[in-house]
Amino acid sequence: MSEDSSTHNFLKGGELIITTGIKCQNEQDLYNFISVMIQSHTCGMILNTGNYILTEHITQRIKDLCNHAHYPLLTMPWEIHIYDITRDYYNRIFVDTQQDTSITDAFLTYIEKDTIKYRDARRILEEYNYLRINSYDICILHCQDQLISEDLKLRLLFQMESNIKTENLPLHIAFYKNRFVFIFHSSYEEKIYKVMNNTIKALQLSYKNLHFYAGIGTVIHNLEYLSTSYQRALVALSMAKNQKKTIISFNEMGFFKLLHSVNDPQLLQEYEKEYLEPIETYDQIHDTNYLETLHQYLLCNGSIQQVAANMFCHRNTITYRIHVLEENWHLNLDDTISRFHLMTAFFIRNYKYFY
Repeated sequence: MSEDSSTHNFLKGGELIITTGIKCQNEQDLYNFISVMIQSHTCGMILNTGNYILTEHITQRIKDLCNHAHYPLLTMPWEIHIYDITRDYYNRIFVDTQQDTSITDAFLTYIEKDTIKYRDARRILEEYNYLRINSYDICILHCQDQLISEDLKLRLLFQMESNIKTENLPLHIAFYKNRFVFIFHSSYEEKIYKVMNNTIKALQLSYKNLHFYAGIGTVIHNLEYLSTSYQRALVALSMAKNQKKTIISFNEMGFFKLLHSVNDPQLLQEYEKEYLEPIETYDQIHDTNYLETLHQYLLCNGSIQQVAANMFCHRNTITYRIHVLEENWHLNLDDTISRFHLMTAFFIRNYKYFY
C-alpha cells in the first residue's frame, strides 16, 4: 500500500503497489506518482478507482508512460475491499515462499551430498517435476567479494527472475554461501550461457558500482551428480574472477579441467615447485626476471622476437636470458617433452592462484 511517492525509499524493488490515490486527485499528480514507482523498480500498480482516482485521470499520456516502461497498470473498482486483495496476495506469497524454500533445501541436499536425506529430497523435487533422471546444469553468480545484504539479495533476485522469465527457461534460483545458484533444468549450455550473459549485463546497468561474475558447470543426467556440476561451476567462477571475465564455462577451461580432476593437491604443488621454485628463488635473491622470461618463451612457442616485444626488451637480452636458463638449470628448451613439463608447471601455478 502506498499513497505518497515520498515513501519510495522504503521500497526494495519488485513490489506490486496498491493505491487509493488520495494524494493523486488529478492527472499530473498521478503521472508523477507512477513515474516515481517505476523508477523505484516496483513491478506494477493497482489503482482503486471511483473515489479519488477517476477514469478520466488515466490519460493516454499515463498509458504511454506505463507501456514504454513495460509497467502493468491495473484498475480495481472502489467497491472491492483492498483488505480482500492484500489477504489473497499474502496467502499466495506465503505458499510460494514455503515452496521455494522446500525446493532449495532439496537441491542443496544433493549439492552437499547429504545421502541420508536423498529420499525426502527426491520426493519433494519430483512433486515439482524435477525428476531424478533428467538433465541439469548449474551456474553460480557472484557479486564482488562482499557480503550481500538481505535487502540487496531481494533486489537482485527480483531483477534476475524478471529477466530470465522472458526466456521461458525452466530453472530454480537459490542463494547459497553468499552466491546465487542457478539450477537449470533441461536446457542447452549455449542457451544458458546467453541467458546468464544477458542477465549480468542487465544487472550491471542497474548496479554500476558492483561487479558480477559467473561460472557454468557441466550438464549432468542424474540428480545424484548435481554436486559435480556445482563444483565445476565454482572452478569456472574462480577463473572468471581471476581473468576479469564476466562469465566462463567449465567446458572452455581446457587443460585446467584436468587439473581440477586431480584429487591430490599436494602432488600438484610438488610438481610446480620441482620445475619453477629454483628459478623463482634465484629471481628473488638477484632481482632478475628469468621465470617470467621462461613463461613468455613457452607461450610464444620459442619466438625470441615475440618474447622481446611482450616484455619490452631487446631481443639480445632475451637471447642471453634463455642461454642462462638452459645453462644454470639444465633446461633443454628445444625438447618438446621438457617444454610440456614446464608449461604444465605454469598451468598448475595459474590454477592455484585463481582457485
